[in-house]
Amino acid sequence: MNQKILKMFHKVGMEYFFGDYFDARFYVASILAKEKKLMILDIGCGAGILLNCSNADIKIGLDLSFESLKKGKNLNPKMELIQGDATQLPFRSNYFLDIIGMHLIPVVKTFQGNNWKKSISEIKRVSGEKSKIILTGANRTSKYFENTHSLESRKNYLTYKEQAELFREEFQVKVEGYGPFSKMVMYPFKIIYKIPEVIIENLKINWFVFRLLRSSKYLKNGRSYVIVCEKN
Repeated sequence: MNQKILKMFHKVGMEYFFGDYFDARFYVASILAKEKKLMILDIGCGAGILLNCSNADIKIGLDLSFESLKKGKNLNPKMELIQGDATQLPFRSNYFLDIIGMHLIPVVKTFQGNNWKKSISEIKRVSGEKSKIILTGANRTSKYFENTHSLESRKNYLTYKEQAELFREEFQVKVEGYGPFSKMVMYPFKIIYKIPEVIIENLKINWFVFRLLRSSKYLKNGRSYVIVCEKN
C-alpha cells in the first residue's frame, strides 16, 4: 500500500505529500483499502489520495482548493469531487455511513477560528445510522514539535480531546496516538518501499510497522493521533 500511495503522489505532485513516509494517513489508507464500502465521503480530500485508496463503490471528496480537486480528477476521473467548505457541507442529513477527515478540523480552526465546531456539527449531521468517522491530526503538544513550532502556536492548536468530546454524546469514540519514534529510528523501515508489495503483504510487514507506531500511550508524545467515532 505504501508504494501504491507514493506512486499516486508522484502523479499528482509531491507538494501534496504527507511529509513523513510513516504518517498516520498511511495507516488509515490501509484500513480504507481493506474494508469494502458502498460509499465514502472524504472531507478535506486534497488531491484525493486516500479517497482513491478506499475500497468503496462511490467515492465522494470535498475540498476548498479547486487546484487540488483537479489533480484528484486526473488521478481518478470516477471520483466525485466537489469544491466546498467543511462548515457548510452540501449534502443532506443522515446520508453517509463512512466519513473521513484527515488533519481536517485543526486546519478549519486555524483559518476559521471557533467555526471549527460547526464543521463537527456538519459531520454529525450528514452521518447516518451506524456510521463510522475517522479523523486524524497533528499532536502539536508533543515534544516532536518543540523545535518546529512556537510554544504559543502549539498551545493554540486544536487537540484531539476537544474534537473527541464533541462526538461522545452520539458516538463511541476511540483515540490512539501514532508515531512515537523519530525519523532516524524509522529510517531502516523505509526498506518496505523497495520490497515487492506481494512480499510485504504476505509477511504482514505493514501490519508490524503500524502496530509499532500505534498506541493510546503515545497520545502524550506521539506525532499525531487517530480518532475513530462509531455511532451508538
